[in-house]
Amino acid sequence: MSDRTNRWGRLSKWWRIIVPPVVTVTILVLIFRKIPFEAFVDALANADYPRFFLALFPFSILYFALDTVVLWYVVRWFHGKLSYRDLLPVRSVDYLLSILNHRLSQGAMVAYLARRLSTSLLEIASTILFLDFLQKTHLILWAGVGMLLLSEQLPPALLLAPVAVILLWFVFLTYIHGGFAFLGRLLKAPNWRLLRTFRLARPGQYLGVLALKAPLLLLAVAAHSVAIRSFGFEIPFSRLLATLPIIFIVGALPINVARLGTTPLAWIFFHGDIVPAPQLLAYSLAAHLTFMVANAALGIGFLPRAYRELFGVEIGRGEWRIFTGARSRRGQERKIDSSASSPDFP
Repeated sequence: MSDRTNRWGRLSKWWRIIVPPVVTVTILVLIFRKIPFEAFVDALANADYPRFFLALFPFSILYFALDTVVLWYVVRWFHGKLSYRDLLPVRSVDYLLSILNHRLSQGAMVAYLARRLSTSLLEIASTILFLDFLQKTHLILWAGVGMLLLSEQLPPALLLAPVAVILLWFVFLTYIHGGFAFLGRLLKAPNWRLLRTFRLARPGQYLGVLALKAPLLLLAVAAHSVAIRSFGFEIPFSRLLATLPIIFIVGALPINVARLGTTPLAWIFFHGDIVPAPQLLAYSLAAHLTFMVANAALGIGFLPRAYRELFGVEIGRGEWRIFTGARSRRGQERKIDSSASSPDFP
């Protein structure tokens, strides 16, 4: 059994390494077989880049700041006080690592927060999953709002997505908060730490996260609606509101490298009927690379501090604890009083 498990583990590892690059290259080859490369280059060459960067770079910074606010609120709700300033490094490194591997970025965040808060890894992982699920939920719900505002037709299957998400949440929350009676037996979720945050969260906190995330998507739609004009086309705000959340979800699928395959494909699929494909391809790649550069710059800027705190220094309440080895022993740590602990923000 152990040999089979090890063999399966090795196969799944190679599968995760090989499949994303292959899928990314395949998608890009198929796209460029349909779209003349010269037209793509012309669309890039004729863009108004000052206007483009003026729309996207400030948005990237504002999005990062507001996204960290959401994390700050959730951490305070379920794990105790931690200053906004102390969350900036881990959020920025999360952005940096997510360019390559979303799971790796979430793992780094879990390890960082568990150390800073002296909390179980599984309890922190529960909170990160809570945020991740609500992130996808809020995208799908906003897509539903956009579809209600549209006067044109989109694929009918998209209309079922918001309804399906609401039903899934109802079933899931019923399961972990009481279970289901089935054939005289009670099917109830196990008391796992990984479900802790979902159990503790009150309805107002679920809605609070969705409300805090709402400005992020509206800002994204506004920024894209301005930036796309620099490439010589326009897309109505309501149509962007309906499709951009789905584009984000499709781009985040773990089947391509750095979202370089599925993101332009989704842009062309949803808007190819009103915008020439070469312009959509040029814009989607330029916008995505711009966000990658902005996220990488933020991550690199905070990386030394995040690395130092995660691997070299553990910050406790009101003190610094400097470890001399991989394992700390009682009596082998020096405590340095810290009078400059950062205040809570905002």
